[in-house]
Amino acid sequence: MEGADRCEECVTPLFNRGLPRGESEGLARSVMEDDLSHLEQEFLGVDLSASAADVIRQMKEARVGCALVMDNGKLVGIFTERDLLNKLTGEAASDKTTPVSGLMSPNPEFLNETDSVATAVNKMSMGRYRHIPIYKADGTYSVTSIKHVLKYIAKEEW
Repeated sequence: MEGADRCEECVTPLFNRGLPRGESEGLARSVMEDDLSHLEQEFLGVDLSASAADVIRQMKEARVGCALVMDNGKLVGIFTERDLLNKLTGEAASDKTTPVSGLMSPNPEFLNETDSVATAVNKMSMGRYRHIPIYKADGTYSVTSIKHVLKYIAKEEW
């Protein structure tokens, strides 16, 4: 039968969905129920007009893999290591003085801090992202990454 085997949002298996089952425990329960506040998060925000060279320097100093590009407090893009490799190297390389706005990935998908860890894993997997912005209740942003998800899984006692 054609159709999805898992929920696109939370990756819950849809097979035997109507059958009773016991409560899940340990890692499975935590990933499905814990919200994104349980993951480590980082933040590097840069202005839309910042040069690529300046943003790269800030990323190196902060030891982060991406910068959120902001315009008056609004998220307008994300500049990642992938953008750096794809847009600042090789035959199509841009000048490092190019504003980050010309190299960023515009209008990135983001999650809310109340979304589950499973939602983040699913969004990263489906979108092939290593970093995903998180919109917080206070109106600010942070970033979580697959590295933070793996640390969350590794540190817990299941």
